[in-house]
Amino acid sequence: MECNGPQCSTLRTNSSNSESESCSCDGGCECPSCSGQDMLKFAEIMWHKAAMAAMFEAKKDRIKSRLEKSFGPTLDKGADAVVDAISKKIRNAVQSSKSEQELHQKLSSILSEAAN
Repeated sequence: MECNGPQCSTLRTNSSNSESESCSCDGGCECPSCSGQDMLKFAEIMWHKAAMAAMFEAKKDRIKSRLEKSFGPTLDKGADAVVDAISKKIRNAVQSSKSEQELHQKLSSILSEAAN
C-alpha cells in the first residue's frame, strides 16, 4: 500500500513502546513515516513493485495476443453464443413482466367490476 499523503502522519514508538503519534493507515501503510524506513529504501521498494506489475502486464499482453491468434474465431463464437443467450433471457424477462402486468390489470378490472 502506498502512503496516503496528508492522511498518513507518523506512527513511531519510543523506547517505552508507547505510540507518540498516531497514523490513520490502520498499520498497513508502508510509507517511511509509518514504517520507519528511509526515503531511499521506500523509493526502491515502490520502483520494484511498479516493475513487477509492469512485467506481469507485459506477460499478460503477450499471452492474450497469442490466445487471440490461436482461438480468436472460437472465442468469437463462444462470445456470440453467450450474448445471444443473455439477449433471450432479457427478452423473456421483459415479456414475462408484461404478461404479469396484463394479468394484474385484468384481475384489478374484474375485482373493480365485482365490487360495483
